[in-house]
Amino acid sequence: MKLGKEEGIEEGIQLGKEKGLEEGIRQGIEQGARKRSLEIARALEREGLPPARIAEIAGISLSELEDL
Repeated sequence: MKLGKEEGIEEGIQLGKEKGLEEGIRQGIEQGARKRSLEIARALEREGLPPARIAEIAGISLSELEDL
């Protein structure tokens, strides 16, 4: 009986690690995409595009653009 319990605990730990890794990867991808959007917005600002157009192209809000 003890062996089954230990196996169950190990499986639970492994599943938790896998879920944590998946979540970490997802968050990293989201952060990278956001960083790239802000880089694009800054470049478009330097080119002199109107704020509304920059926000549309970069996929950010006008308030996010103002915070740059």
